[in-house]
Amino acid sequence: MPLFFFDIYNDLVTEDEDGMEFADRDVAMHRARAEAQNLAAESIRERGHLILDHRIVLRDESGDKVGEVRFEDVVEIKPTEGSQERRPL
Repeated sequence: MPLFFFDIYNDLVTEDEDGMEFADRDVAMHRARAEAQNLAAESIRERGHLILDHRIVLRDESGDKVGEVRFEDVVEIKPTEGSQERRPL
């Protein structure tokens, strides 16, 4: 199975040195989306903020970038139901 690396770009840059095996790029991207959701939630819980352009970059075994998931791609911000008023974030 192919090896994929998940580099995290949030408050710190963490390059994945170990990688994980997945059947293909699509399965690895699905995992990257789930991890981005977890990291976004953690950022809100622990730091009280969310920076939408933080991201996970997916690399293949040769080190080539094969995908990217930004926090803004996995988080939806909605106004309160029934309210037309928008509050600043």
